[in-house]
Parts: sequence; structure tokens; C-alpha cells
Amino acid sequence: MRRVDFSTVIGIIIENCRENMHISKDRERAFTQTDLITGIFSEYYDNCDDKIFESSSISRWIKGSRPVPADLINFYRDNGCESIGYDFQDNCVDVVYDLSNLCNELVTLVSNDYSLSEEKKNEILIDIDTADESEVCHFIGNIIFAAIDRPFVPADKPMLPTSAITVSEYVFGADVPAPCRYFCGRDNELEELYSVLQEHSKIFISGFAGIGKSEFAKAYAKNFKKEYRNILYFNYHGSLKEAITDMDFAGDNHSDDEHTRFTKHIRFLKSLRSDSLIIIDNFNTANDSFLSTLINYGCKMIFTTRSKIDCGHIFDLDVIKNADELYQLVGKFYSYADENKAVINELIETVHHHTLSVEMIAKLLEKGLHSPEEILEHLRQNSADPESADKIKISKDGFSAKGTYYNHIRSLFSLYLLDENYQSIMLNMVLVDEVRIRYFVKLLELNDTNGINELCELGFIKNSHADLVSLHPMIRDVVLLDLKPTFENCGTFIANLKSRLQIIGYELPDYAIIISSIRNVMKYLGSTDSSSYLNFLETAYIFLDNYHEYDFMEIIISETEKLLDDDKLGTDNNRALLLNNKAMIPANRNDKLAKSISLMNKALSMCDEKSNPVLFTNINMNLGILYVENKETERGLEFMNKAYLFIKLCRSYNDDFITIARNYASTLCDNMRVNKALDVLTECEFATEDCCSNNHAALLFDLGAAYILSGNYPLAVKKYNLAFAEYSALGCTDELTARKIAAAQQMQRYGYEYPKKWETDYLECP
Repeated sequence: MRRVDFSTVIGIIIENCRENMHISKDRERAFTQTDLITGIFSEYYDNCDDKIFESSSISRWIKGSRPVPADLINFYRDNGCESIGYDFQDNCVDVVYDLSNLCNELVTLVSNDYSLSEEKKNEILIDIDTADESEVCHFIGNIIFAAIDRPFVPADKPMLPTSAITVSEYVFGADVPAPCRYFCGRDNELEELYSVLQEHSKIFISGFAGIGKSEFAKAYAKNFKKEYRNILYFNYHGSLKEAITDMDFAGDNHSDDEHTRFTKHIRFLKSLRSDSLIIIDNFNTANDSFLSTLINYGCKMIFTTRSKIDCGHIFDLDVIKNADELYQLVGKFYSYADENKAVINELIETVHHHTLSVEMIAKLLEKGLHSPEEILEHLRQNSADPESADKIKISKDGFSAKGTYYNHIRSLFSLYLLDENYQSIMLNMVLVDEVRIRYFVKLLELNDTNGINELCELGFIKNSHADLVSLHPMIRDVVLLDLKPTFENCGTFIANLKSRLQIIGYELPDYAIIISSIRNVMKYLGSTDSSSYLNFLETAYIFLDNYHEYDFMEIIISETEKLLDDDKLGTDNNRALLLNNKAMIPANRNDKLAKSISLMNKALSMCDEKSNPVLFTNINMNLGILYVENKETERGLEFMNKAYLFIKLCRSYNDDFITIARNYASTLCDNMRVNKALDVLTECEFATEDCCSNNHAALLFDLGAAYILSGNYPLAVKKYNLAFAEYSALGCTDELTARKIAAAQQMQRYGYEYPKKWETDYLECP
């Protein structure tokens, strides 16, 4: 995917110029690339050393091997970029063969650049009349300046590509898992699916739970992978928007909120064409609001579903009718299948050819707990005619009701007589969607992986690929109804999950897993213990705020409000925290500052500073922020100062203290009170010198920025270097690069040269 940088923008302009850029009527010679560049930057060219515009230098700018000089960029920063558009119109527009086409190509470039924020795009993509030369040239000037004014990335650095090239290296964790090693049969259905996809680009593979829809889709991807340039896969867990947002793309930043991530990701998915395939597994809903949008995209899509879908083409997948193929499946697990063929065939018929049931029977037989005849008798007592009984019904939340196949699974489950340790593993695995074995072991504080491995062998836990495990949806339903997870019997998992939720100083690599676990706790445990649920929601909110999950935060607020409607639940501090959270949601602050300030003042009046000093401090700080946003700066600074002094008095020298100090100092700097800001930041630095976190590194960076504002270059460099060292120690390589670029740009803005040792692939000294 092309990026809005100088090399790309100029390349598009050159492509839209007349051949050899030669205009015989008006010029005696060809209009060269050097003429084009000096014409665009004419105002700067007339006031600088013309050595900067040597043809060799210009060639490097156009190729993207060297950045445009910082002096040129700073000139237009200081004097405005409007002259670029005027100079382009005066000096260059006559060599463009189709100005309207050039404009459209540049609009497309900006629109499809995932690395640009939506705010920046809206700033560049002004409404213009493509027939108006002046307006178009003004737009071109804007985009040229935007291209040179962003961090330089060499042209040979790979960007997120379009469907023209393979995306597997740029979209992480989206590879299709291999089908299970014992997948068999379905050859005719696979060929049929391929034929149907040639005619219908969006296919919904529909069928009862446990017949192998997921494995069938995976097998299709394996068998026909050469037919597609790109195949992406993800598991559906309640929301298409959330699934797309949670995808891991190259170029994602920790600072991106969920809207920014979603916008970048969906823009990429929209760019995929019919040579790409997306598989969305377990799409067990008919009410996802984004489905109608997604199915209009150009790539092919396969959904697996248990629900009735009213759009797309339905591909009905039935049970495997050939009993011999299911007998072969039994033989892959049960060593004595040949000696018991007649009984096994009866078992297959008794469970109505249901794939998961057949697999569980085979594994139960191999375990040796029951004979084939004993299992057959047990099932006969619980069997039903699949044509006359409910098979699998889906309620609003995707929960499976009682039905024929479900009863088979439940009946077989009871035969295993799992001990408490195994039951505990199953109970807690309800709270994760797909998780690495070692990570789950850590959360559950297990001594080893033996229990999980055994449950995988029994078929209760799926080991999809690598070391990723999950519960089959039907097994999850059985566990929910028969074992009944609660906050109490899942206590160890919940305690360790909450400890992860309280880590906010740096980005966690297991962020996506934690998010999915929060959703599952809310879905499955919320009704089991209101007090524990309230505490969990409050902890989850702080974590989500750190990752800018604003939509999810609003869901948390709504759930918290429902709980606190009960006067017997919670305290005034709980209600003060709820009001604080409501006031600080961005959606509530946009054009509703008066309401947010009112909510925060009410929260302050309810909060008990003695029983919860941290909450009292944060409410004061947040109230100060709201007043500043409302242009009541002095009043805002009063509350910020109150918060800073109070938390310092409490000697709470932790991440909260750092956040308070940084927010206060930032506002002071914005209002030209740099010395006071330096006092606050320096005091905080000394008080938290033993802290090593992303937030502490940011504190040191803020100190460097403040020293630049004060004119103290040596101390600025010192603090910046300390910040970079801390980012490096934390392994925050992306943030380290971004901070180096930001520091260098700030120094250049104030007339300083940055140290050569800050050079990276993205930053070169002038």
C-alpha cells in the first residue's frame, strides 16, 4: 500500500505530466524533474543556497532514499504552505496533461494510506471543485506539504500492501489454521464449494453444531490455497467491528484508539479484490450490524454459522452420510475398531452421524472406561429422532439450547467422570476464546500442562494450531450448564486476570486475549455475584481506557449503572467513580463539556478522600482537565494543582502520580509556565526514580521537551537520552523510534541540531 510521502506524491505528479515533460510551444528545452521540484518550491528556492537543489539530491528525494532537507520543511512550517500551491500553479501546471485525473489519483492515495490519522486525512481532503484549477493546485500544495512534514520512511521500507502482493507478513495472526490431522471425507463438498464461490463471492456455510463446519472451511483453504493470492482467517466472538479492530496489522500504534485501528484495518480489507479470501469462523449470529457493509467488499468471503442468515449464498453442510467415512474417523482414535465394527456402526447411527459425537465416542473407547456396548446402551436411553426433535436452537446470545445432538454430547460428557482438576480447567477455559497453553497455565496457576494435554486428547479442548487451545462451542455449552462457572470457582483465574488489568504503564503483548476474557467474564459470570462483578468492571474500565477502547468503555459504564441501581450494592465512592468515568468518555465530552463538568463536580462531592485518596486525586485532576478544555484555564489549573499536592502529600509515588504530574505539567507548558512545569516534572522524576515503565519513560521525554522550551539544550538532550534508554529497556521499539523523531523535530523547530546517535532508518541528520 502506497504511503503519502514525497517520493510517492511526486511520482504520481510526474506520471501525470506530458511525456518527457516537454512543451515545445512555450519552452526551448524539456521541462526536467529539477525544473518541477524548483518550480514547486520556488519561494524557498529564491531564498536559499541553490546547492540544495542539485540534480543528484533531487533524484534521491524523488526515489525516496533521502528526506527533503529539514531547512526546506521548516521554511514552510514557519511561513505557511499556501505558496506551494501558488508556485505549482504558476510554474508547473502547464506540464500536467490532465489536472482532474492527477487530483483524483492523489485523493485515492490519501484515502488508502492506513498510516495517516483520520484527522490528518480530513485536513488534507478539503472539498474542491476539480474543474477549478486554483482549488486543485491549492489541494496539491497541501498534500505536498503533508508529505514532507511527516516522519521520513525510506522507500525500500515495506508498507502494508494491497491485494497485489502477499499480506501474511503484514497482517499477523490471520493465517488459516490447518484442519485437524484426522479430517476425512467431504471431497465432493469441497469441490462443490469451490464451484459455488466462482458464482457467489460471499458464502455462508450453514449446519448444526459439531458436524465439522470449521474444519471443512480450513480444509478448503488448504486444498485451494493456490487459487488465492491472500487468505485471511479470524474467529468471530460477537462483533465483526471488534474482530476487525483487534486484528494485528503492521503499522498499528499503541496510541491508536479503536476507531483509528478499525478505520485503518477496514480500509485495507476494502482494497482486497476477488483474488483474496477471508474466512470468518463461528459467525453464530444474524444480527451483526456491520455484516451488510462487509459483504459488499470486493474479496471473496466464507462464513461458518449455526444461525439463519438472510444475505449471501447459503451452503448447507449436512452430516457425513457415508458411514464408512465416519468409521474411518473412529479408527484414527480407537485401536480396536476392527474388532467392534458392527457395534461402532450402530453407535454412528445412534448419534445420527454427528461428527463431534462420533469423535468423542472413539476417544472414550480408546480411554477404556466403557465398552462399546455400554456406551451404546447409555446413548439409546438418551437418544431422539433428529427429524422430530430440536437439533440446535440459537438464542439471542448464541447459547445452544437442548437438542438432539446437544444431548448426545452431554450424555457422552457425563461418561468421562472428570475429576475436580479437569473440571476446573474446563470451567476456566470458558473465559478465554483462544489462548496459548502456557499463558492459560500461568493464569490458572497450574503446575504443568498435563491436564490440558489430556483434555485435548479426549477432544474436550481443541488444539487448533501451534500451542493455541480453545473449547468447542458445544462443549462450552455443556460446561456452562453442567459445571456452572462463577466468580468463586474461577477465583484464581479472575484474580490473575485482574492483576493484568491493573498494568497500565506499558503495552501488554496479550492485550487481545485480555479483551476477549473481559467480554467472556461479563457474558458468563456477570449474574453470579453482583459485588464481584462490580469490582471487576471498575478494574476493567481502567485497562480499557489505557488502550482507548471507548466503545467498550461505554458498555462497561452501562453495565455498572445497572448494578448501582441497587441501592444496597456499592458505596458512594463506587458511584463517584461511575460519574467520573461517564464524564471523561470522549463521546460525552464532545460539545457536552458543561454536562461533563457537572457530573465531575457531583463525583467530587460524593468521594471520600480518606477512604479512597487515589480516586479523590483523579477526580480533581480530571475536573481540572475539563475546565481547561472549557477555556477556564485558571480554574482548571487550580484543581490540577490540588490533585498534585494531595497525591504528593499521600506519598503515592506510583504510576498514578506520574500521570497526574504529566497532565499538570503539560497544561502548564501550554500556558507558557515552563519553569513551574519543570519543577513538577523534576520533583516527580526524583520521587519515582525506581519506576521503570512506559509512563515513566514518557515523563523523562516530557522533561526533555520542557527543557527545550526553556532554552536548556544540554539538559534536554540528557533527559531525552534517559527516556530513549528506558523505552529500549522496556522493548518499546516502535515508540522509541516515534519519540526520537518527535524529539528531533522539536529541536529543529527551535533551531537546534539533534545528536547524530539518534539516527535511525526513519531519521537522518541533515
